Amino acid sequence: MSENRLTSILYEIKINPFRNESIIMDSEADKTKYKIRDQVVIQINKENLLGEIINIKDNVQILPDYKNHIVRLANESDFLHKKSSSNRIDETKQFFEQLLKKFKLSAKVVFIDWDLNRHKVYCYLTSDKKINYLLLHETAVDTLKTRVSIKQVGVRDFAKCIGGLGSCGRELCCQKFLQSLQSVTLTMARQQNIYIEPEKISGVCGKLRCCIAFECYPCEARSNHVKN
Repeated sequence: MSENRLTSILYEIKINPFRNESIIMDSEADKTKYKIRDQVVIQINKENLLGEIINIKDNVQILPDYKNHIVRLANESDFLHKKSSSNRIDETKQFFEQLLKKFKLSAKVVFIDWDLNRHKVYCYLTSDKKINYLLLHETAVDTLKTRVSIKQVGVRDFAKCIGGLGSCGRELCCQKFLQSLQSVTLTMARQQNIYIEPEKISGVCGKLRCCIAFECYPCEARSNHVKN
């Protein structure tokens, strides 16, 4: 293993509720010493994106990626630029909602995001079934005259985005502290002698409550799914 491979730093960066990106930097070239919770501007595939560092791993055995990198710490201009996009985001959301009705697609727009340069729009949709969005994508590209990415997210991811209160009266675990959403099964509930009644073991998303899985994993395993 080369010396260069042992001096890389991996930054995990949250771009929006449905998207994280990993940036690998050369530790010798990275003099800024970014920290967790720093707001940064990153470049991914020539797009500039605003995000927050949520995890850092030192000395990863992976070569740095010089195409995708952290450009700098975000400044007031970046925040104002992002905030000024709110009207455009609302208009874009209405546009996609109209397209869904036009093509009679059973889906709901849950989140819209633009890159800082406004060269690409990301549309996140949720649906009970897998849907072919090819025609929707082609029409959006032709109309908006920009690059378009349409992604379907699950109902659990949607609940994590909008938040709310669970049946326990507390903030949803998925939004409060869970870093990732792991699989939850009826077997887990039976192992804990939890009464199998859909209304009692289902969360606001309609799926099995995340907390059912807590007692089925040792503490060190659970910690991998919890936010720093």
